[in-house]
Amino acid sequence: MSTNRSYKAQQVLDRMAQKLTRQMVGSLVACVHCGNCTEACHYVQANPGDPTYAPAYKADRTRRLFKKHFDWTGRVLPWWVKGGTVTTDKELTELKDIVFGKCTNCRRCSVNCPMGVDFAVLNRMARGLLVHVGIMPEGVAVVSKDQWEIGNQMGVLPEDYRETIEWMSEELCEEVGDEGAAIPIDKPDANIVYTINPREVKYDPRSIADAAKIFWAAKESWTMPSEGWDMTNFGLFSGDDDLGGAVARRVYDKVRELRGKKLVMSECGHGYRSTTCEGPNWSQTDIDFELESSVITMLRYVKNGTIKVDPVKNDSSYTFHDSCNNARSCGLLEEPRELLGLVVGDFREMHPNRAENYCCTGGGGAMSMSEYTPQRLKSAIVKANQLKATGAKYVVTSCHNCVDGLADLIKHYQLDMQVTQLVSLVASALVIEKPAGEAESGEEPEG
Repeated sequence: MSTNRSYKAQQVLDRMAQKLTRQMVGSLVACVHCGNCTEACHYVQANPGDPTYAPAYKADRTRRLFKKHFDWTGRVLPWWVKGGTVTTDKELTELKDIVFGKCTNCRRCSVNCPMGVDFAVLNRMARGLLVHVGIMPEGVAVVSKDQWEIGNQMGVLPEDYRETIEWMSEELCEEVGDEGAAIPIDKPDANIVYTINPREVKYDPRSIADAAKIFWAAKESWTMPSEGWDMTNFGLFSGDDDLGGAVARRVYDKVRELRGKKLVMSECGHGYRSTTCEGPNWSQTDIDFELESSVITMLRYVKNGTIKVDPVKNDSSYTFHDSCNNARSCGLLEEPRELLGLVVGDFREMHPNRAENYCCTGGGGAMSMSEYTPQRLKSAIVKANQLKATGAKYVVTSCHNCVDGLADLIKHYQLDMQVTQLVSLVASALVIEKPAGEAESGEEPEG
């Protein structure tokens, strides 16, 4: 060990020894530098001639540490296998700019790798090593602190959350003319416990009312929790498994406390992935209730006739953006398209799509890292061209993070397009039937 290595650099190497799982080691040793990942990356496409954006190059910044310190070939012949080390805090800061600033962990490179290398797993591990020693973008630190201390990633206070729910509840009851449409909080033994992205409380409360309207029309037994309602998880973006486990555990514990039968998550790609796929491992928790994306819930309501919709009510043109975490990481590919086809009349497919779709460029927590905004928006030209080619007036996505990423690039590139979500389209397409025997407005009852 070098006697000149900084304390933080040594801590990074010590932490790496604890984080080397079989999956990570497999990805660290399997790369043959074939270049398939390079062609798949939107950062590379938007920055031709700059090799530092290539996924293999970025992964090699972590791989060299593995080769030097943990693989026997690197300990014997480091020059042969390109093993290297890290000794200064400046080198750690340079690594930060690569793993946070030049990658959104979208995994498009991973699905195009013939050797099965998961570059996003390696990049997330590298982020976690840096976070462990306090080297991270300021926005990541702030959001993580809010989620640790306040319980949600946007620092929404309990009273603000409850006031927003009550506000939306009152408006909905007035809209539908039924006090029974009120949004229940902490209702025990409900079929559904509905969790959301804090962005909905802070910036888009109408999406909460839209979901409530759908649940009301479906005559669903449901509730929103007073705590553990944030199903997003910044641990996925920061690489902090401890944060990831704590956040997931809060959600699971509240569902159990309320004795809910099913946890339904609003439209958020990383929240769905974190809570459904990663959270049980991070929190070391066995899940004894169902977990479901609200996309599946709404599709089931429409298909089995629980709610009725009229696609004519959504009379514009629409395309669909696949959230990286929903599509590539969780396989939620056909269900959103099927639902969209049932609630709009003019759907135009984007190309490429599904698992090959391009990132909104706001993934991986990029929207919180203001220092990297210029290069993020520059790389967004790939997505902007993809959107523009559809000619659609609306891009639909099942992810609040993508809403912000897409809205940002639409504004930057001055596209004639707006962003919306499935919950809003389903709510606007609802056909609310009056109870049997209720007289139509202006009609005199018989007799």
